[in-house]
Amino acid sequence: MISVVSVISELKLGGGENRLLNFARAIDRSRFQHTVATVFSPNPRESLHCGSLRRSFEEADIDFVDLAVPHPGAAQLGGIAKVAATAKALATAVARLRRLFIARRADVVDAHLETALYTAVPAAASAGVPAAITLYSELDLWKLSDGGSWRGIVFPPFRRFNLRLCSALISDSGARAADFQRYLGGVTPQLHVIPNGVQLQPPARSREEILAWFGIPHRGGATIIGQVAGLVPYKGQHLLVEAAQRLVAFGHDVRVLLVGDERLGPAYPQELRVLAERLGIADRLHIRSWPGNIADAWSIIDIHVHASSVDSLPNAVLEGMSLGKPAVVSAIGAVPEHVDHERTGLVVPPEDVPALAAALRRLLDDPAFAARLGAGARARYLERFTPARTARQMERCLAGIARRRTEPALAGVAP
Repeated sequence: MISVVSVISELKLGGGENRLLNFARAIDRSRFQHTVATVFSPNPRESLHCGSLRRSFEEADIDFVDLAVPHPGAAQLGGIAKVAATAKALATAVARLRRLFIARRADVVDAHLETALYTAVPAAASAGVPAAITLYSELDLWKLSDGGSWRGIVFPPFRRFNLRLCSALISDSGARAADFQRYLGGVTPQLHVIPNGVQLQPPARSREEILAWFGIPHRGGATIIGQVAGLVPYKGQHLLVEAAQRLVAFGHDVRVLLVGDERLGPAYPQELRVLAERLGIADRLHIRSWPGNIADAWSIIDIHVHASSVDSLPNAVLEGMSLGKPAVVSAIGAVPEHVDHERTGLVVPPEDVPALAAALRRLLDDPAFAARLGAGARARYLERFTPARTARQMERCLAGIARRRTEPALAGVAP
C-alpha cells in the first residue's frame, strides 16, 4: 500500500481544486492510502464572495485533514507587518505538514498549486519524503504579480529552489511543461503531462430555479452564452461583453451569463456592468456565482465561451466538452492541443473581439453546425478527460516516485 498525502492551500471553486477532488474520488484505494490536507483556514474576507468545495470533499468519503493555519490574508495588514504575518503562516504550515507526513508514513507528497510549493514541498524535503508539484499557468501569473515589485527580486530564486526540491513537476500540457523546463534551466525534476479529468454531477435544481437565481426571464427565446470562470480580468469576460454588443447589433437575441467568484472583490464585476451599460446591453448581462452544484449553472448555457488570455487547459473548457456544449475558446496554453478548430469547437486568437463575435455568429446562424461541434467535443472528452484516465496516469507517476525512493535502500540489502 502506497501512502500518498495530497496538499492544497484551500478548497475554493477552482480548476486545481476540482482536479484534486476528481483524483481523490477515482484513486485506486486497494493500492493507495490517500489523504487530502488543506493548509489554511478559510479567509473570512474571501468567504463573502468565493464558494467552496469543502462539502464536496466531505461527501466523497475522502480522508481529509484541515491543518487550520490562520490565513495570512485574514487580517488587513500592509508593509512589513504583512510580510511578517505571511512568513509566520508559511513556517507554521511547514511544521504542521512535516508532522502530518511523518504521522501518515507518507511515501510521496502530491502538492497542488503555488502555495503548496512554499509549504508542502519544503515540509516533504525536511521529512525525507519525495514530492510532486502540480502547476498550471503559474509562470504567466508570476509575471503579472511580480512585475515592478519586491516580489520580482525575492520570489524567483525562492521558487526555483523549491521546484528543484521536487521529484516531479506535473502540468496539464506539453506547452506548459516546456515553459517550466525553460524557466528552471539545467537540472529539472521529471516533467509529466497529465490533463485534468472532470466529471460533473447531474443538475440538482430545476431550470426555472436556476434562471431565477441569475435574474434571467423564464420565458423568451434568447440564446444564453455563458462563461464559467473566476471573475478576474485575464479570464476575458469583458471581451465577451463587447462581442455580445456586436451580436445584438446584428439582430441576435442573446443573454450573457458570467458564472464565477469575485476573486479580487467586487471591482471587476462592477466594471463589467458599467461596460454593458455603456454598450447598451445592461439588461442582457447576468453576473453571479453559483453556490451549489456547478452542473446546475451549466444546464442553462446554450453556447460556452472561454475568452481567457492567461490559462493552461481550463477545467471549464473540459466541463463544457463533457456536456457536449458548442464552444468558442481562445488559443491559449494547451487549448489548441485539444480543441480542434471546426471539429470540437471554434478557436479564436486571444483578446480579439471581432474574431470572437464572428465565431459566435457562426454558431447562432447555423444550429446544425453548433450541434456537430458539441457532439465532437463530447467524443473528445470521453477519449481524453475522464477522471479515471487522469487517475491512472497520476497513480503511475506517484507510484514511480515512491518506488525510486525505496530502490536505493533496497540496493544496499544483501540477497
